[in-house]
Amino acid sequence: MSDLDNIRKTLEQIHLIQTQLNDLNGSLRRAPLVLKAQEGNIQKQLANLAQINETYQKLKADAKQKELEVAANDQALAKRKTQLQESKSNKEFQALQLQIKADEAARSVLDDEALEAIEKAEQYASNVPVAEAELKKLRDLYETTKKKFLEEKPKIEAQIIQLQQILETEESKLPRDFGEIYNRLIRNVGGNEALAIVENQKYCGGCNHQIPINSLAQILQKKPITCSSCARLLYLPEDFVFDKG
Repeated sequence: MSDLDNIRKTLEQIHLIQTQLNDLNGSLRRAPLVLKAQEGNIQKQLANLAQINETYQKLKADAKQKELEVAANDQALAKRKTQLQESKSNKEFQALQLQIKADEAARSVLDDEALEAIEKAEQYASNVPVAEAELKKLRDLYETTKKKFLEEKPKIEAQIIQLQQILETEESKLPRDFGEIYNRLIRNVGGNEALAIVENQKYCGGCNHQIPINSLAQILQKKPITCSSCARLLYLPEDFVFDKG
């Protein structure tokens, strides 16, 4: 295997490992963010459930109040009917009759209002178990996510350690001039953004910028070349064919 092939293979391996490390570290970073977002959803649903319960209790109280008003009207009506039977004058009798008619008319209105309030409370009641079910769903999802993360975290951390060891071995194979540029890029932009493969014989795989022919020729001459657009250290694919035209 030629020196150029060795450099290409080493850069390719380093890029692959850096990409894998980026994905694994991303998983470790994302999981707490996902859990935090799910906790936020739970808190929102708790507030929603509290609001629904408050509204439901108010509707129940309104219905109960209407029932009490109906009962009070019935008591008043019964009392006046008794007074009517015991009235001692025609004037008192007529006055009680008018009051009884007014109470009976009010009774009809109160009945309608009470029935409406009861139906409204009963219809709204279905919102409570729906909100409770949604809360349970969110809590179950949180617990499942948390359990999965706790189970996967040590495995991911072990993979990261293993890959870092392999990475150090591969990095040590880089020629000095390549290593200096690579290490600078690692410090400045991070591992996954430090390298880019040449795609379609002439484009940077990182930013799709067209690479000049003279830069490709220099890469073939085992010189470390970075993309003039994104500054990634470039390497050639195994099937690269140099086209001078």
